[in-house]
Amino acid sequence: MGIQMPTPRSSQKKSPPSVVKRSKQKISSARGTSRANRYNAPALEKGLEIIEIVSAAGNSIKTEEIARAAGRSRSEIYRMLQVLEAHGFIAREQNGEGYTATSKMFTLGMRKTPIADLNSAALPEMRRLSDQLGQSVGLVVPADDQIAYIARVESARSFSLTLPLGFHRRIVLSNSGRVLFAFQPPERQLEWLAQLRQTAAPGTDIDGFIADANKARRNGWLIRPSVMVKAVTDICAPIWTANSIGCAANLIVPLIAIIGQDHEPEDVARTTRAAADRITQVLRPHIASE
Repeated sequence: MGIQMPTPRSSQKKSPPSVVKRSKQKISSARGTSRANRYNAPALEKGLEIIEIVSAAGNSIKTEEIARAAGRSRSEIYRMLQVLEAHGFIAREQNGEGYTATSKMFTLGMRKTPIADLNSAALPEMRRLSDQLGQSVGLVVPADDQIAYIARVESARSFSLTLPLGFHRRIVLSNSGRVLFAFQPPERQLEWLAQLRQTAAPGTDIDGFIADANKARRNGWLIRPSVMVKAVTDICAPIWTANSIGCAANLIVPLIAIIGQDHEPEDVARTTRAAADRITQVLRPHIASE
């Protein structure tokens, strides 16, 4: 079934730095929610704002930029930066001119029972799949408007392509994002599209993203050239968990054409989908995958 597109919103030109503008939008929404709560914790809210801003920046971000994104003075956030750095949530660049996010939030999130259960069910199948194909295998979940790598298995038979755990990329700019979107129910797809349109960079091919997702839904998997590396074909297959309404994760095989390995992408896709279905069966034994 095709994905129905909502009426596009009028696009607005964004001035750089875009990270600061997007962070302001998220923080404004968070502040509106906090005002509705009975109790407020200003210092905690300030710290969470800073973590969001630094995480969204991708690269190193200077104190002045953080202050501007948070709508606060430099002196107002200085002590908070020191505390967050001391607790390991952010780190100072070697030149001392900016901050980057650490993997601590990712590590804490990995301890959640649903993620731990997903990893526990997926890793044995990922190892078998990697051994069978001689390729690396990754496990990806959605994180707001981005995808996040939460597990990987590297091939022991040959060289392979891997990404660091916690690696993020925007859903609309990733092949895993296309699969995660494709296997959501229609009402959730509309919610995702509304968010993706808001945060996508000008010129992002949303229509192409939807067309690829439709194709993935029809086939049961996605075969598509990597959006980051030439000569690599991404093969993705969906996974459902016990409580997920739609697809909760996906396996990705960044297929490299290696001399001596005669892997047809369609065969790899079927094998990958079979592994994904076995993971789903472990997590959701009484409900068939979609």
